[in-house]
Amino acid sequence: MKKLLSGLLLSFLLITSHAGAQNVAINTTGAAAVASAILDISSTSAGLLIPRMTAGQRAAIAAPATGLIVYQTDAGTMGAGFYFYNGAAWTPWSTNSGGWGLAGNAGTAIATNFIGTTDNVAFAVRSNNVERFRFNTNGEVIAGNTASPYVGDLLIGYGTAANPFGVNGYTALDGSGTWGEVLTGSATNYSAVQGVYGGSGVGSGAFGNYAGSNTNVLRAGVSGVVTTPAATGGGTGVYGANQLTSGNQHMGIYGTYNGLSYGLAVVGVAFGGGIPGGNNDIAVVGWRSNNANYSGYYNGNHVIANGTKSASVGTSKGNQLLYCAESPEVWFEDIGSGQLINGEVTINLDPLFLETIVVDEKHPMHVFIQMEGESNDVYVVPGTTSFTVKERNHGTSNAKFSYRIMAKRMNFQDHRFGNDPVWGAGDTRQYSQYATPPPVDYSENVKFQEEQKKNYKPTPMPQGFIDYFQLQKEGAQLELIKHK
Repeated sequence: MKKLLSGLLLSFLLITSHAGAQNVAINTTGAAAVASAILDISSTSAGLLIPRMTAGQRAAIAAPATGLIVYQTDAGTMGAGFYFYNGAAWTPWSTNSGGWGLAGNAGTAIATNFIGTTDNVAFAVRSNNVERFRFNTNGEVIAGNTASPYVGDLLIGYGTAANPFGVNGYTALDGSGTWGEVLTGSATNYSAVQGVYGGSGVGSGAFGNYAGSNTNVLRAGVSGVVTTPAATGGGTGVYGANQLTSGNQHMGIYGTYNGLSYGLAVVGVAFGGGIPGGNNDIAVVGWRSNNANYSGYYNGNHVIANGTKSASVGTSKGNQLLYCAESPEVWFEDIGSGQLINGEVTINLDPLFLETIVVDEKHPMHVFIQMEGESNDVYVVPGTTSFTVKERNHGTSNAKFSYRIMAKRMNFQDHRFGNDPVWGAGDTRQYSQYATPPPVDYSENVKFQEEQKKNYKPTPMPQGFIDYFQLQKEGAQLELIKHK
């Protein structure tokens, strides 16, 4: 035993170069310990072996001292590797065996290896010692703030003074910059992409701007398409609804164009229709193939103010406008022909026409006769479903004639004039002006229309109206592009 102790002492002396009251050096060279180290161990062929134990054994150490170090041999909850006691808990050293290395990790298991926390504490990611991302304990992932202003958000980008755009998506490839989709099986009434503008400027809840290079006539800032299901009715490509409950001038959909060019503010094209070409300034266009269904359909009053109701009819000199007659009352009329038989004949009105008019003592029919043969003068005896034409002075001719009958429209038989409140109270003649007749010749009319636009002078509008130029000015306040 004495020989063994002597051997150990000799070995210790051989490898110890210097041992003083303040520090100890352990090496094979005899070098003294550095002044700042209580223990200085150096070797080029061996290492220092720290106590090794399992996670359970480490946890069982009674009253561990702050700074105590062990090596955990099993995975435990935080992985194998070196652990030190920080005075409150055992903490793994950041090594590839128990943490994420700067050069990455290999051999990780998605079920057990992760970056984050195991307690109810949020996790932050920083750069330049400033928090950039926060992973909150409710599942939120947020950049630019510490929490979302709404409940139920998962991924949040919150604009800051340096980066005011909260969420952005870009691509230069065959894909979309931003994509939102409500998957099959969901019954939510929320949209795949939804925007709300709550500021005090003129921004929109959703805004689209086509700034590409394609010249397709249907290139659009905002597009809407319905593809399923193939139901018997309904489905809207673009839907606009203004749900304000007070005030006026609330618009569901507004369309316009830059007046420095020519354009069509709103266009509807039905089956077989098209978009007209040429230099036109048209507020609303509805187009359907000729002689089929309707290009426009209105259930309710249809008003033309400061303009005419016209038919555009093809001629050898281009389409010409034919104008409707106007009346302060609501009349339906029918035109036909007849023939006297021995100076008299009764004409029965078309039964279908009778279903559309009112004929009674207060609302009698009016019949106008044009004789087309030799006869004495004639007169009309009106009824409610027919009228009789008689020749005066007991004439007995068999002359032919044509007639025109006018009767009050059913349900509108008592109309005569009627104020249009759109234009306000008082004398509204100031809001109309003389309309120069358009030329019949096509080329002359094109020049005429161009001159009309070039020399345009705004006419007065009633108080409260918003004119075209004010609308253009307000629309110009919209930010069209993201500035680089």
